Amino acid sequence: MPARSQTVELDLPFQRDLPDRLRPMLPMPAAGPFDSQDYAFEVSWDGVRALASIDRGQVRIWGRDLRDLTSRYPEVQALAALAPPETIVDGELIVTDADGRPDGVALEARQQALRPEAVARVAAAHPATYVVYDLLFMRGRSLMKEPLLRRRPKVHQAIPSTGRIYVVEPVAGDGLAFFEAAKDNGLGGVVAKRFDSPYRAGQRHPDWLLIEAARRQDFAVVGFIPQAGDHLLEALIVATYDGRHFEPAGRVGGGFDTVTSRRIRKMLDGLPNASPPDDPRWSDDRICWIEPRIVVAVKFSEWDRNRQLRFPIFSGLRPEVSPQECVRTAMVEPPEPARPRRVDIQLPRLLI
Repeated sequence: MPARSQTVELDLPFQRDLPDRLRPMLPMPAAGPFDSQDYAFEVSWDGVRALASIDRGQVRIWGRDLRDLTSRYPEVQALAALAPPETIVDGELIVTDADGRPDGVALEARQQALRPEAVARVAAAHPATYVVYDLLFMRGRSLMKEPLLRRRPKVHQAIPSTGRIYVVEPVAGDGLAFFEAAKDNGLGGVVAKRFDSPYRAGQRHPDWLLIEAARRQDFAVVGFIPQAGDHLLEALIVATYDGRHFEPAGRVGGGFDTVTSRRIRKMLDGLPNASPPDDPRWSDDRICWIEPRIVVAVKFSEWDRNRQLRFPIFSGLRPEVSPQECVRTAMVEPPEPARPRRVDIQLPRLLI
């Protein structure tokens, strides 16, 4: 199993203004796309969320689990020459293919590289881009209580798009058309953000809504079915967390190639064993039950009435997500389009 990076220590002159543990704000899942002039619509990049601080000519980046990612993504050091000092931005680390679309396989290779020589080798083969979409601090002053409508222009004033730093250009209002364009380009979906929303660090809040082209969620791995010979996998047993227990949600038997299968199997073989759930649906002697230490992303069509996944497909490892974050989140219904108000016109009554 890959070694875990150390938690980042924020040694900054404006640290007194920071929360003890500054984490990214997260969206709630939405049931479908919508139009609204109250929202800005952005691409959902399916990357690694990362905050970046810029001060004294240095850039430090850390993930949603507070692990220090600075040494693993040297491309982000370009921010030092672009952003004002004492600045913190929110964004996402992605690796793109030749057409500019996110490449999940290449990103996973970047996530697996830990040692300096491995980072240098994989960065040359799969350079990362840091997508910037919010500004939390600028010149030492917190902007998190300001609405997105005021934070957004300051992102472009503070940081230009250049090289491996890309500042997003959201679309206002036209969420339905933007969602269709995202699907046409093979992207994961759209994030809708209310213009009047403050930045709620570390919270998952309905002011931000994630509309995915295909349903995708993070799950903890609680078991697996080994494939005979060659240390491969037949299926993963994935689960959600209800605050006390992990509830198995389905068997994921597709989506990983031979290389990925072997890598995951090696990680699973090193984990402590666990007791099977007291549920006759899972009384399969082939299943190896393990403690939940690994999180994977899974695409699926829907939940069935027995709280199980339909047509699940493995979509990638999620080392930055803890198993306890894998909760079943209720879908948020999109806002209804504004209805035109009725206005009565008083016409003059002419005397004949």
